[in-house]
Amino acid sequence: MNWTDWYTDTMDVWRNVTVQDGNLTRQERQKVLTGVPCRVYQSDNKPISMSQTASSVSQNDHLACDISVDIRAGDELIITRGGKLGRPGPTIRAFASDPNLYYEPFGAILPGLAHQEIRLMEQERVK
Repeated sequence: MNWTDWYTDTMDVWRNVTVQDGNLTRQERQKVLTGVPCRVYQSDNKPISMSQTASSVSQNDHLACDISVDIRAGDELIITRGGKLGRPGPTIRAFASDPNLYYEPFGAILPGLAHQEIRLMEQERVK
């Protein structure tokens, strides 16, 4: 199996970067990657949580993408389900954990298995 054929979603990656503003150094969230092929593949599908003031969703999904993609812990990911297939589905906003890198095994029978897996944290108020 080739992982690139398995990626059905796309993601945009936002990161806090250091910006020099005169003598002031500050952090600013900027888009660093756009349209990266990926796949959300293990969803825990927790139900909506209800409280007196608001409803919220809190999920921990997994995402796989190419090993060459620069994802860092704390990056904000905007994931479009079905985006690579030309069938844009729902959009997910999540934050990345440290990536787990899986390199190509030496002498691999099935080439193209190198990928990285990232745990996602999604916490949103329901509209």
